[in-house]
Amino acid sequence: MNIGIIGAGRVGCAFGIGLKNSGFSVAGVYSRSDESQRFLSSKLELNCINGLRETVKNSEVILISVPDNSIKDLAVEIIQKTEAEHVDSKTFIHLSGALTSEVLEPLQKAGAFVGSLHPVQTFADRENGWEKLYNIYYGFEGCDKARDIALRIIKAFEGKIIHIDKKDKPLYHMAACIISNYTVTLSHVAGKILENIGIDGEDAAKVFLPLIQNTVDNIGKFGSAGALTGPISRGDYKVVEEHIKALIGLEPQISDIYKILGQKTIDLALIKGTLLDDSADKLRSLLS
Repeated sequence: MNIGIIGAGRVGCAFGIGLKNSGFSVAGVYSRSDESQRFLSSKLELNCINGLRETVKNSEVILISVPDNSIKDLAVEIIQKTEAEHVDSKTFIHLSGALTSEVLEPLQKAGAFVGSLHPVQTFADRENGWEKLYNIYYGFEGCDKARDIALRIIKAFEGKIIHIDKKDKPLYHMAACIISNYTVTLSHVAGKILENIGIDGEDAAKVFLPLIQNTVDNIGKFGSAGALTGPISRGDYKVVEEHIKALIGLEPQISDIYKILGQKTIDLALIKGTLLDDSADKLRSLLS
């Protein structure tokens, strides 16, 4: 199975290098950026031109890793620049977490099989991102043929597949954004609070890293409810009351974040069983 990569950013590089290291044949790489195409081609030890038509022609499976806003236009461009026989019966899979396979409709109408495959992971660099592909979950949506190919790739990466209905793709991606992007934002907010009390900016950005890492480990071991600790989990409403007093003088949005997340934490603490109903009522009153 020859695989072509369209888009040589962080995710495209991760898949390209990961597939090669897992024994797949990568037949071509195309990127809008010549530098990015040369970088990935060198990592794959490929001597191929940076051509969209050539990448599709030489591949049985084409992974599309370009910005979400460009995927539909790219599908149309492939139809325009590639002979029909080089599209028909081939499989095109985009790697967007937000969009469904419907964005590849021009290719599907031309006889191609289409799907979307999203690694539930974050990729920080082109060089070593492929290491993050292993032992993770992958969200898939698309036709049966695309699913069979996705499963071969996922199996090679020792991952697990979760099937997403088209209508649920926005909710699936929103959940991923909350846990990944908003964790980064919360880390930034917590650091700014420390800066507000005079802690150096560099230390403020790093002081909570061991806490974050240990929290993630606990979620893996005990689940979300089991990993919950802190004053709300214990019903320490007097501590929460002091927190709310300390919020005075900070940005109003920080107070909103604290109270909204506090309300959801009450729900989780009740599920865990460590919070009594009367303490929960006092906490809800404070956080309302």
